[in-house]
Amino acid sequence: MNRRRFLQQATKTAASTVAAVVAGPEVVPTWASGGGPAARMSHPRSGESLPIRDISVQLVQSDCGRKWTHVRVHTKEGLTGIGEATYSRKETVVARMVEALKPHILGRDAFDIEGIYRDLYSGGGTAYRTGGIIFTSAISGIDQALWDLKGKALGAPVCTLLGGPRSSRVPVYSHFGGPDKDALVANAHSVLSEGFRALKSSISISEARGPRISREELRNIDSRYAALRQSLGEEILLMDDPHAAFDPTSALEVARLLEPYRLLFFEEPTIPEDPEGYARVRQGTTTPIAGSERLTNKHRFNDFFRAAALDVAQPDPVYIGGITEMRKVCSLAETHQVSIAPHNTKGPVGTMAAAHVMAAIPNPLILEWIAPSRIPWRNDVLKDPLVLQDGSLVVPDRPGLGVEFDEDALQPHLVSY
Repeated sequence: MNRRRFLQQATKTAASTVAAVVAGPEVVPTWASGGGPAARMSHPRSGESLPIRDISVQLVQSDCGRKWTHVRVHTKEGLTGIGEATYSRKETVVARMVEALKPHILGRDAFDIEGIYRDLYSGGGTAYRTGGIIFTSAISGIDQALWDLKGKALGAPVCTLLGGPRSSRVPVYSHFGGPDKDALVANAHSVLSEGFRALKSSISISEARGPRISREELRNIDSRYAALRQSLGEEILLMDDPHAAFDPTSALEVARLLEPYRLLFFEEPTIPEDPEGYARVRQGTTTPIAGSERLTNKHRFNDFFRAAALDVAQPDPVYIGGITEMRKVCSLAETHQVSIAPHNTKGPVGTMAAAHVMAAIPNPLILEWIAPSRIPWRNDVLKDPLVLQDGSLVVPDRPGLGVEFDEDALQPHLVSY
């Protein structure tokens, strides 16, 4: 089976998962039945605006080295939307950037999401399109919060506002590793036992630091994947991420080595500054090539698409500038027959922001998600837990992003900045 047919088959599986939910028995969503949070909100009348009163930031220490960076947008009517701006190990800098952007949007209509994004990203008082990933992460937190707020104000899930169904399921994968073959196999089975059907490792980079690769390192990679396939079977989806460690020539050697093991994709095979290098790798192998998580706008993604560099694009719901820019990247990808598998190492808010986009686009593949065992208290601080069902994350029929925190339970995890 060639790369294109394999990815099409995987995408059809994701689409059938969504269709199974949408085609189920008719239900009345909680936000329409009088029992959900939207029923307790004062919705604006037709033609009214939602002036932004304030923006606040909250840092939450997770168990995986990151501080979830929550951005809340508050309106004069008392509605609040929440977004996530987490940029690993730079969270306090991002928090300060959010504060720096706040004066530019106070008093603006929270419904004008596109206009606010455009002015923050390209305005003369902000960055004139020259801001980097710290800047776009801050915009993302604000943007996601505005979409959440809009959904709450209108009593609709974000995926519905984006043209998708009111509820869905999005296929997800998580991570595993280990110092040797036995540990890799054991850890893979452990993660699968949590309900996943797809796994990603960094076997290639754990055996070879790059940018070049030796014959012995290739043999070690081969032996580990052979052991995994023998133990896991052919139905479990596997991915490999060397974190851009290889030059194109070595990356191509690894990609060809992985062909018999039919990976869902080989991620970031070489540096993200070189779309032509990606294209060289992709053109020389049947292993699907993924990448682009570090890109911060649709124009950089378009460089990769025009270079025919990717089978799978990986926009990050935070780095890209939020839902507004992410959905544009997904549309560009669709025109080039590229699937979407968002990079996502975020908390519940960022995860659900990506999931809502995935539920509404025609080219979803799979979503990255940190396994529950890595952050065992994650659901304990949520009013409604995140649900993993048959290898997929449930996108609920609640207004906005559908994420509300129990602030008392969250309190012990808060940190200052």
